[in-house]
Amino acid sequence: MIVSVHRPTCTCSCSHPDPGVLLDHERLDAYRVSDQLDVEVVAIARRVPRGHAGLADQAQRASASANLNLVEAMGRTGADRARVLRIARGEAFEVDAALTRLQRRGACDAASRARARELNVRLVQMLVGLIVVAEGGRE
Repeated sequence: MIVSVHRPTCTCSCSHPDPGVLLDHERLDAYRVSDQLDVEVVAIARRVPRGHAGLADQAQRASASANLNLVEAMGRTGADRARVLRIARGEAFEVDAALTRLQRRGACDAASRARARELNVRLVQMLVGLIVVAEGGRE
């Protein structure tokens, strides 16, 4: 297992079982953004009115999957890492589509959607950058 030492100057707000040690994925801004996105998606899903539970569940599953695939990718290298990062990017796109559907159906307010959208766009941009690095500069 590869771990990195948590520096005293770190500003991350994560809660770690051992605050002195970080795993590789915990050092990534993309991980923190995907975690924040998941918090927003779960908050939206909890407020969804009756009749929209399936779509809210789909948004939550896609958000969790984007986060988990990002983490999984950090345990891989090269083309394999790029492949798993592409899966994470696809899940982020799915989150966006599900939240758009919820908003258009009146099940998600515009302010919540805007916050989630901002995080999602940032996440996709970061994932694209990570894919490029994993492929050695191609995308």
